[in-house]
Amino acid sequence: MSVTLIDQIHDFLSKQQDINCNETDIEYSLKGSYSYCLQYKGVILQGEQKINLVIPKNFPQAVPKLFLDNYPEGMEHVYQDGSCCLASTGEIIQFLSNEPLLSEFVAKFVDAFIFSIEWFIKYGTYPFGEREHGHKGLLDYYLTDWQLTKEQYWDLVRIVINDNYRGHLDCLCGSKKKMRDCHGKYILPIIKNPILKEQFIEEAYSIFRGEEIDGQR
Repeated sequence: MSVTLIDQIHDFLSKQQDINCNETDIEYSLKGSYSYCLQYKGVILQGEQKINLVIPKNFPQAVPKLFLDNYPEGMEHVYQDGSCCLASTGEIIQFLSNEPLLSEFVAKFVDAFIFSIEWFIKYGTYPFGEREHGHKGLLDYYLTDWQLTKEQYWDLVRIVINDNYRGHLDCLCGSKKKMRDCHGKYILPIIKNPILKEQFIEEAYSIFRGEEIDGQR
C-alpha cells in the first residue's frame, strides 16, 4: 500500500514539533523551526533553522522549494524568489524520477543544504565541494555528471524543447549506443513530465542568457 503525501507530511510533523503546516489548493507549506543533527566525515552539526518548505500537492511530480529566514553573508545559492538553490534542475529531476518519499527528498537536499550553510558559517568553505555560481555551476552539472560537452548539452536541450526523442537513434554523446541505452535515462523523465520539462527549459534559458552575457564581456 502506497503512502500518501499527507501521511508523509504527518510523519514529518511528528518529528518536528515546532513546524506548522498550512494548506492551499495547490501546496503545503511547512513553516517553523527545523531541528537537525547532521553528520559528514565525522563532523556533527546540530541546531535549529527557521525554514519554509513548500511542497506541491503533486510531489514528486513537481519540485518542493525551500526558503530560509536568514542566509549567511557571502552565500550565493539563492534564487531571485528567495528560494534555495538545492541542486541543478537535472539532478533533482533524476532524483524525483524514482518517486522518492518526502523524507528522502528532505535528507538528500534540505539536510545537505542546511549542513552546507552551517559548515560555510564555521569554515567559510563548502563541505561537499562547490560548483561555480550561477549559470556556470548549473551547466557544469551536465558537463560533469552527465558527461556531455557544451555542444551536446545544447543538442539535448533542443531534443527536449522539440519533443524529438528517438530512442532507436545513436546517442547524442557519441558513445555509439542507442539513445534509449544511454542518455535516454536522463531525457525521458524530463519529456514525460510537463512541469519538470518547463523547469528544465527555464534553466536552459538562464544558462543561455548567462553564456550570452559572458560572450559580450
